[in-house]
Amino acid sequence: MHPIHAQLLGVTPLKLKANYAKEQASDAPQVDALPSQLVLSPQLLQDILLAIHQDELTCVQGESIALLGNQLQLPNVPLNAQQKKQLWRVLCDASSE
Repeated sequence: MHPIHAQLLGVTPLKLKANYAKEQASDAPQVDALPSQLVLSPQLLQDILLAIHQDELTCVQGESIALLGNQLQLPNVPLNAQQKKQLWRVLCDASSE
């Protein structure tokens, strides 16, 4: 508690010892962040679906370009020229399997 708040409330401010404060922070449950959804243009999404012969596709943000089942992982949107080439390479590999 901040000393000013303690003075206003008429209580004695308390602080945890440093070793307890660090343990408390490390004991907090780690929450895995869900990958954020990406929105592709309707035309690009339709072209990708035609290329991989699927009816639906979920696009999420990731570190690299990958297709895992019906989930497409992209680093960001819009893609630069090199990323577009890599995307179509991944899609061609997936459709040939």
